[in-house]
Amino acid sequence: MHVFALVLFFSLAIVGLLLLGERLYSKARESRAFLSLVLGLVLAWLANTNLWTLWQIPALRYPWVGVSLTGLALGGFALVLYAVYGFFAGLNRKIEDQATQLENSELKRVA
Repeated sequence: MHVFALVLFFSLAIVGLLLLGERLYSKARESRAFLSLVLGLVLAWLANTNLWTLWQIPALRYPWVGVSLTGLALGGFALVLYAVYGFFAGLNRKIEDQATQLENSELKRVA
């Protein structure tokens, strides 16, 4: 169970980095997937995390393959979390319509 928590927290860290750097890649939205996978690989290599050894699956021949696959899995799960975040952010904008609130509270009647 702690392995899933590790994946969740690492993926949330990647999503946080994606949100912080969103202005840098705002022109090319399709680079978000590539950047997410690269950040996942970097984080997995820096933390030296191998999910397959944590799950006690010894079928990988080289340990670097497990670390690389872990990074790709972290990046992919971060993309899923980013999509879930976007869904709830859009839902919040739909429910809490800020334009209507501003019109009702701050605009004065002209006539």
